[in-house]
Amino acid sequence: GLCLLAYFSDAFGLYQTEFSTEARVKQGVAAIIATFLAYSALYAPHTFMIRPHPIVWKIVHGVTLLYMLFLVLILFMDANQARQSFKYLYDELGVALDERAYGNDCRVFTPENPRSKIANIMDTLLDEFVLAHLFGWVAKAMVFRDWKILLFLSIGFELMELTFAHMLPNFNECWWDSWILDVVLCNNLGMLIGLFWIQKREAYGNEWVGVSDQPTFLLKAKRLFLQFTPEKVERYEWNMMSNPKRFVQCLVLAAACLACEVNAFFMKYVLWIPPRNMLNTYRLFVFFFMVIPAVNEYYYFITKTGKEQVNKLGVFTWIFLSCTILEFLIIYKFGKDLFSQPWPQLVK
Repeated sequence: GLCLLAYFSDAFGLYQTEFSTEARVKQGVAAIIATFLAYSALYAPHTFMIRPHPIVWKIVHGVTLLYMLFLVLILFMDANQARQSFKYLYDELGVALDERAYGNDCRVFTPENPRSKIANIMDTLLDEFVLAHLFGWVAKAMVFRDWKILLFLSIGFELMELTFAHMLPNFNECWWDSWILDVVLCNNLGMLIGLFWIQKREAYGNEWVGVSDQPTFLLKAKRLFLQFTPEKVERYEWNMMSNPKRFVQCLVLAAACLACEVNAFFMKYVLWIPPRNMLNTYRLFVFFFMVIPAVNEYYYFITKTGKEQVNKLGVFTWIFLSCTILEFLIIYKFGKDLFSQPWPQLVK
């Protein structure tokens, strides 16, 4: 590792290459990140996750810590400094957004439209983010693995959209978009696909024979793919309504996850990051790989008893909560001048 740092930093002056200060800083930051991830791969704490390899989850731990530290850095800037700093990553950032509102025309039938008699519905169905929405719920189903929790989150997020629609144009949706296309169709379809995958994955048995020992190429490819899935998949039994304590524990889980989801929309709004920018995608992946072990740790913490009892929350759970709270602080700090409209009477 030190040899690589010496080579790429030209520590011995072998190449005599001139770089600008900005280029040097970017290279230095990249080297800091690489060094920290290498350290994490060797010395980060173990988790319950062992596939595809424990080192992968140690690196994920390092990435989540870096994101948390990045949020701390943003928090200590003022709004304009934070927005303009993203220009170092993408030149097109640092410009106020023109947010799209989906609820401007909520008519189901549009007889005057030459393209379609249900043009508003078709435009919503063909929106570029519909597939992302669907795959998001497939991922959530694979993380939470319980229909009741997923349904609670699905309805809860729509209520969050109604609550904050006066603040974010993105949350201004038509009733049929929120409750029929989202909750009834898209969310449920994603849940079904994700839970079906969990059910099929539970049934796997002798696939854990080594790749080279598989008799056919197809089985070898299947075994290689399975290396990137959990060694075993257990369906989570949250038993949300079993007793008041468990209900509160599940409510805390749902509140944290809903806060994380709502933060995604507010963060891009207050930091002027367009929906199509890759920074939004990077954040989604960071949180996705963060919540896989975090939910696993929290589930074991509240369900395991006796000799298997877990007495403290895992490190990923704490990092997830820290990142969610830091994002909220950034939104509150930078959004004071953006969200001046009073709360609607319906929300009050």
